[in-house]
Amino acid sequence: MKGLKKFFSLALVIVLIFSLAAGAWAAPKGGGQSGQARGHVERNMEHEHERNMNEGATVEEKERNQNKEREREMHEQKKDLEQEKNGLKKQEKKKSVAEHVYKGVENALHHVKNPVARAALQAILEGRSVAQAVYEAKQCLKDWNDQNEIVIVAGELKEALEEDVSADSLTRAQGYKHLGEMFIKAGKMEDARSLLEQALRNNPGDDEIYSVLNKVFAKVKDNNKVKVYIKGNIPMFDVAPVVENGRVLVPLRVLAESLGAAVDYKDNTINIQLNNSTVKLVVGSGKALVDGNPVMLEVPARVVDGRTLVPLRFIGEGLKAKVNYYREGNLVAVE
Repeated sequence: MKGLKKFFSLALVIVLIFSLAAGAWAAPKGGGQSGQARGHVERNMEHEHERNMNEGATVEEKERNQNKEREREMHEQKKDLEQEKNGLKKQEKKKSVAEHVYKGVENALHHVKNPVARAALQAILEGRSVAQAVYEAKQCLKDWNDQNEIVIVAGELKEALEEDVSADSLTRAQGYKHLGEMFIKAGKMEDARSLLEQALRNNPGDDEIYSVLNKVFAKVKDNNKVKVYIKGNIPMFDVAPVVENGRVLVPLRVLAESLGAAVDYKDNTINIQLNNSTVKLVVGSGKALVDGNPVMLEVPARVVDGRTLVPLRFIGEGLKAKVNYYREGNLVAVE
């Protein structure tokens, strides 16, 4: 009788073991909610095992087991946080540009054959850096002669850059500069000028942007007019700048205000001050003072249509600003 009981007990144990093993084999593999649930079950079993061990353990062993349990929990929490963080990063990368940009890029790919340009557009779809995509597209300009393709790609990249919430000012400036060069190659000078001026607003101290902008003005019809940029902006002169003996003269008040300088004008004597720099000159006189030191002027200040015009380079450099003249485009940049 006892032997029969042992036999039934052994059979019951075997059936239970087989049932547990079959359940484990049948469980779905991978992540998701089922994987998380299985992870919770496994953790609960480990916790139960720890509690059973603690029942007959010494005080020191219990403390060690508790420390292990805390470390395990901290490790699990850290792992969960990292997974959540990685998931958010992927979402943010995808959200860097608006959904309609992706649709526009997908449509553009149907009309673009150039492999490098296609790779640049594909980078947008894959959520990679817009700035890198712009740079890759610009790099192939030398051997890229399909102007229509260039316009399509540059237009899509421009919109992506404008929508990119992750781009800082310097990144935008570089991107707009590269796109400006693309539009120059495509023969779209107004588009190129607009983008390069956006680049200047983001980074007014970049001389290379002025060099590219100079190429634009060298190709337009009104090249004989002087174009003046002060700290990346176009000042609104009520009297147009004039050129005399190779020197550009501009209205005094607008120049001073654009530089942030103070002006004192009395009895044809002009005093201009910016920080610790001062410039003093008299209308019609070829003599001036810069920080108290006498200087001879090639072209003196004069009055035109009720406005006092002063030599731009002399005033700018006298106030410690950097002044560059780009001859091909008749462009003056003051920084």
